Amino acid sequence: MHKRLLTIAVTAVAGSLALGGQASADKHENKEEGQQQSHASMQAQGLYSADDLMDADVYLRDDPEENVGEVEDILLDDDQKISALVIETGEVLGMGGREIVADIKKISVESKRDDGGTWGDGYVTHRVTIDAQSEDLEEFPEYEKEWFDQESEARRTNREGRSAWHAGGVAGGSMSKDNAAEEK
Repeated sequence: MHKRLLTIAVTAVAGSLALGGQASADKHENKEEGQQQSHASMQAQGLYSADDLMDADVYLRDDPEENVGEVEDILLDDDQKISALVIETGEVLGMGGREIVADIKKISVESKRDDGGTWGDGYVTHRVTIDAQSEDLEEFPEYEKEWFDQESEARRTNREGRSAWHAGGVAGGSMSKDNAAEEK
């Protein structure tokens, strides 16, 4: 029993000494640290929470004040990498609310961490920017079952290669140049 109390006391003293030394070192570094924190909060954070990214506001790159919608869904490819974001658009320039698919290549994300915030609740906020004009958004595919099924099949085919069953031609036909030219 005495050994346990002695161990706890030694641990507490060692911890307070370490914290005291750290506190005095922190006083000297506060100015530099404050500058680094504001810069670090805008840098890549290495790991992102999909929950934090959901409902993030989406803006146009050329008009950073124009909010065009919010992130509604995150689409992953077979490698579990983000392939696209589904953006729920509101009424922008007469365009009614619909869900569009934006390829990840057209997206950039700025992240800001609130070190004083509560973990999990607004601790990290994201601002999503899309490289498009508002008129271009009308051309983005709408997120619906037909698009999803077609895109899934196209990606599966690209990944696996075309099967012999998908080859053009007629059953029992020839694969000669003459038939191939006729099919085109």
